[in-house]
Amino acid sequence: MCHGAGIAGAPKFGDKTAWAPRLAAGIDAVYASAVQGKGGMPARGGAQASDEDLRAAVEYMAEAAK
Repeated sequence: MCHGAGIAGAPKFGDKTAWAPRLAAGIDAVYASAVQGKGGMPARGGAQASDEDLRAAVEYMAEAAK
């Protein structure tokens, strides 16, 4: 998983410093980036997850970085 290893500039899971500017923009902005893709991350993280599962994943990663 990209966020586990920091692949292609992805903020590592639980890295408070890396996630801080993203979280400062708000959870809706982080979710929008996940849906649309950002940098090296493809839209929806390249997954076929439902909207609900994608939002849950975003919230899980955000909580780990607080």
